[in-house]
This record gives sequence, structure tokens and C-alpha cells, in this order.
Amino acid sequence: MGRWFALAAFAIVLFLARDILPPFVIAGVLAYILSPLVDQLAARSGLGRRLAAFLVFLIIVVALGLLIWLIEARLAAEIRALRAAGPSIVETVVDRLTGGQTISFLSQEVTPRDLASRIDVMVRSTLTDWAGSPGGALQTARSALELSLRLLLGLIAFAYLLIDGNRLMGFLMRFVPEEHREHVRIVTAEVHVVLGRFLQGQLLLIVVMSVVTYVVLEWGFHLPYALPIAVATGFLEVIPLLGPVIAGAIASSVGMAHGGPTEAGLLALTYLILRQVEDQLIMPFIVGRTVHLHPLITIFAVLTAERIAGVLGMFLAVPIAAAIRVILEYAYPPEKAEEAAVPARERVRRH
Repeated sequence: MGRWFALAAFAIVLFLARDILPPFVIAGVLAYILSPLVDQLAARSGLGRRLAAFLVFLIIVVALGLLIWLIEARLAAEIRALRAAGPSIVETVVDRLTGGQTISFLSQEVTPRDLASRIDVMVRSTLTDWAGSPGGALQTARSALELSLRLLLGLIAFAYLLIDGNRLMGFLMRFVPEEHREHVRIVTAEVHVVLGRFLQGQLLLIVVMSVVTYVVLEWGFHLPYALPIAVATGFLEVIPLLGPVIAGAIASSVGMAHGGPTEAGLLALTYLILRQVEDQLIMPFIVGRTVHLHPLITIFAVLTAERIAGVLGMFLAVPIAAAIRVILEYAYPPEKAEEAAVPARERVRRH
């Protein structure tokens, strides 16, 4: 009884502290993804695991630093330019879609400029809810300081979790009653297979989609703001169903303002083709069929997670839902698959 009370209290504390969790969650995901690499390096080189983890941490930090150094100036400049040009892009898109004609809606006359202004306000309000608004020089400085502290905290947490994260499971097992520990080990092994392959695949997917999209937008379409749009596309691809639609809408809107309806249509077609290639070739090869979720469950999980934890929740919704599915299938196996599930569990137990 005391253990369950402790776990419930821990869950309540996590919920109350959800605003400061993102650096720890991101650090935990990265450490989880890179742990197999650390184990392989330690086994092949003969180094201790801590030393191998420290070397991997240094390599990742140096690589990220070089990447930021190479693209930060252009990325930041294009993001600022895109934000500044946002209202004019929206106005141009609306004007071309409506032909510059006044629209009658619910007995009200709405000009393209008015409609564009309302859309721009709605988009900026959504971005403010997700990322916050600077609101002045003092708030900008505060936001920059908070971002720096979160980055430092994330790096520290990443280092500790990568080096000593393997001890965390042993610590958590203390709170599990002894008669249930074998079941917990079996379930965690199955969840580890699902989450490990899924998260590694998603990380690779972000890189692949960002690079491919940038090449297509920069050299194929000569689209303005190609770098931030490509980076946003890579990250949005991780959000099921909604992410690719938002990414395609952003690129098509810029294309509409830049080259007209023809370019917007070609961009929409390009994103559709890239999405099909991802679904049919990249995802099955990288992730396989480790995540079996009904589309309605996926939508519900994404929207619920966004309400609880914002954008970070949307990114983590699918792996968390997949882990819950593994737990439920172990606790309540389908009748026809129950006999087939026993050998699988025995294989997990032996490993």
C-alpha cells in the first residue's frame, strides 16, 4: 500500500511540475536512444561504461555545437525574416485565393485584407500559446535567460542519464512488490523493444526529412526561407496526421506568395509524394511494425497530450500510447493470441 501511495504522490508531483519537465524529458529520450551505442562502444573497446558514455556525450555535444555554428546564423536570420513577412504572406495567399474579391459571410462583408488579418492574429495567438510571447525588451531578455538555463539543465541531465541511467531501473524496481517484479521485467523488455526502435527511427526520420526537404525547396523550387521550413518539416513529421498537413500548408503558403498557385500546387504535390515515400519505404524500413495504434487512438493521444504538455506532449504522445498498448496487451491478451503470446514471453524472459 505504501508503494502505491509513493508512486501516486510521485505522479502528482510530476504533473504539478510539468512546466519544468521538458529539459529532463528531452535529455531522457536522447539518453535512451544513445544507450545502445554506449553499450556497444564499451563492449568493443574494453572501456568502462561510464567512460564510454562520457565519450559519446562529448561527441554529441561537439557535433551539435558544430551544426549550430554552421547553420545558426542563416537559420536565425531566415526565421526572423519569415516572422516579419508572415502577415504579407497570409494577405497574398488570401488575395490570390479569393481573387481580391470581397467575401460575404453570415451577412457580413469581409475583404481579403480583413480575412488575412484575422488569420494572422489566430496563427500568432496559437504560436504564443505554444511558445510564449516576448512582449518587450525585458521579457525578451528573460526568455533568452530561461532558454539558456533550460539548455544548460538539459545538457547536465543528458550527461547524468547517459552515464548513470542504467541504474534508474534498479532503483525503480525497489518500489515494485516482489511477486510482481517478474511481470514488470517482461513488460519493460517488450516496451524497450517498441520504444527503442521507434525513438531511434523518429530521430533518423527528422534528419532525413529535414535534409531531403531542404534540398527540394532550396534547389528545386528556390523557395525563400527554405532552411527553417525544412527544419520545421522534419520535426512536424513526428506528429502523426497533423504534423505533415501543417508542414505542407506552411510550404504551400510561402509558395503561393512567392510563385503563385502553380508553385503552391507543385509544393503540395511534392509534400504528398514525400509523405508517401516516408510511409511506404522509410518508416517500415526504419521503425518496422513496432507501433500498432488505431488512427483514432493516435489522434486522441496527440490531442490529449497537447492539452496536458503542449508541443512536447504531441511529440511523445505516440510512444507513450504504444507503451500503454504493450502493457494492456500483456495484462489482457486477446484470446486467440494468448497461446502464441506465451512463447514470446518465455523468449523475453530468457533474454
